[in-house]
Amino acid sequence: MPKKPLPSPLLFSPARRRATGGLLTAALLGTGLAVGVSAHGSSDPPDRPRLLADTDRDGRPTERDEAGKGEWHDGRGAIVLPNLDDDAGRCPTLDPDGERLTDDRLAACHDGADDAVAGAEDAADLAPLLLVGADTSPTARATLTLDEASTEHAGLFLRGTGPDGEPTHTPLPDDGELTGEQLVEGAEFALEVRDFVRDPERWDGFVDVTLTVTDRGETHRDRVRLKVAPLLLTHDLLPVERMLVSDNGTTPEQVERADYDPQAPVESRLPGEAEFRADLAAGLAEAGLDDRLLAYPTGGDHWLRDQFITGYAVAPGPDGEPRRLSVLLRSADVMPEGSSADFPLRDGGRPAFTLFRGADTAVIQEFTADRVGDDAHSMLWGSFSSTGNFLVTPPYRTETTDFPAGRVLYGSDGELAAPDPAFTGLLAAQGEQDPLAVDTSWLGVGHIDEFLSFVPVDNERGWAALVADPGWGWRLLTEVAEAGGGDQPLVRDVDPELTPYPGLTVAAALEHPQLRAGTELATAGVDAALAVLTEELTLTEEDIVRVPALFERLEIPDYPRQDIVANHLPAVANGVQPGAEVFLAPDPHAPLDPSGADVFQRATEESLARVGNRVAWVEDWEYGHGVGTVGGELHCVTNAFRDLSAVEPWWREEG
Repeated sequence: MPKKPLPSPLLFSPARRRATGGLLTAALLGTGLAVGVSAHGSSDPPDRPRLLADTDRDGRPTERDEAGKGEWHDGRGAIVLPNLDDDAGRCPTLDPDGERLTDDRLAACHDGADDAVAGAEDAADLAPLLLVGADTSPTARATLTLDEASTEHAGLFLRGTGPDGEPTHTPLPDDGELTGEQLVEGAEFALEVRDFVRDPERWDGFVDVTLTVTDRGETHRDRVRLKVAPLLLTHDLLPVERMLVSDNGTTPEQVERADYDPQAPVESRLPGEAEFRADLAAGLAEAGLDDRLLAYPTGGDHWLRDQFITGYAVAPGPDGEPRRLSVLLRSADVMPEGSSADFPLRDGGRPAFTLFRGADTAVIQEFTADRVGDDAHSMLWGSFSSTGNFLVTPPYRTETTDFPAGRVLYGSDGELAAPDPAFTGLLAAQGEQDPLAVDTSWLGVGHIDEFLSFVPVDNERGWAALVADPGWGWRLLTEVAEAGGGDQPLVRDVDPELTPYPGLTVAAALEHPQLRAGTELATAGVDAALAVLTEELTLTEEDIVRVPALFERLEIPDYPRQDIVANHLPAVANGVQPGAEVFLAPDPHAPLDPSGADVFQRATEESLARVGNRVAWVEDWEYGHGVGTVGGELHCVTNAFRDLSAVEPWWREEG
């Protein structure tokens, strides 16, 4: 959505203010335009120049912003977006010699990386500041400066008008010196913030702008405080705008060297890909989301949820309309056997920059550099850093907590089986979604989405946790055998050679040591996770929807983690919620009951129907589930841009 330029407030010199009289002044205040009068509405000129920011969050600095402008709290205080997008499309994809940019150089380009303001779109991402003029002597001296901690992360511009009538933005000199004319007549300025908070001990996200005036032997200071908007991750109940699937025939480097259209038809390259795409498109259509698929070039690394996770930042804007910045946060997954100082991260994350960074969309990355080259660590523990290991609850409120943007969840044992600490530290530093670690070290891949999702429900909080239930899956198989179906194949309608145990029947599965052990281990793991979630999220049984699952214990020689499991049948819980009352789930290929229904499908449909949801089944056995030692499902092989228009402000209204 195009950004509206900030309306220029009227600035009066003290002499002109005295000539206009109180009636005109009162009329201007009624419009919300800033004039040089006291906070009480008097027509007397102020004693000295003052500085104003958008403290009341109505989108522009006015006299109403005087009270409390030097402080910041949830109910009052100016907010600024980080200027990390690329409004004019200036960021290159190759260096001048035609070589690939390093990961660091690719991420370093954005609108805040220089002292230029590239047009009205870029200017709209800056926070307005207003210097209200006053009578000062010809010898008065003044500066406008930032606090020391913010100087690396922010900059100040003087706003003006060029010969062509277009707005101009001139960087303030390093000393921040102002002119005598600006002190008397007033002036408009703009604050640019160039990053999110990453390490609160180095910078906490607050910016103090101080006006210092020395006149007639006295020095006075006037300060406003602003806060950078936090990075918030999107939750999966927001409506899907576009669903991303991998273009497995185009590499990230090819996209950096040539134009690419994500909406163009893509040739299916991997086994099962065509059927998967067709079912996914049909499921989205059932949810009322036709023609939503976008291609994302990975060259075959088709685990799209592991490449980046979507987020946003929002701040108050003019006319009461919020200003939003879409943010893609690249995975901190350092790949084994291939990471280098120049290209440390998974290559499939790079198209987030080259394809999607642009106007109102930023892409950032955060990882621990000393992990690069440690192939042993990356091979054994690196998957915990994949963004598929991160979920966000929908918004909720309890008697003691309030999460208007939802809460981040991720899998970790708090030791080696944990994501990159710099990445989780970035999320924690935002101060709004309070990342919660849940032990997933019992899972082979270790991703929280292997057993957990969320669906909309008509209850007090508006949603429920969709949770894999291994015990229920085992009981369903037992019922099939007791009803005379024990000689059925455990995996229905799949080439036996594509299954882990070709020819395994239901009866034999119930005696299979790896499946029995997998059920016990997974049951304990899910129960422990639910204990954390019910306590931390105050979930009740009404807030949990269970679906059947079947796990197996993995046998991986010389692997440091033993007694780990993977979903043996496609994980129903690892589906996609498109923001409608239709849940897209992988076809579990479970045995049939006496009526001819897939027992996992029937149980899932009944469970979700009780809370007002339908299921659209998607075939993913060859494309996702059966790949490699562990595989993955719909949530793993897709990603989504979601509609941000309905997200609630993260800040609280005063009073």
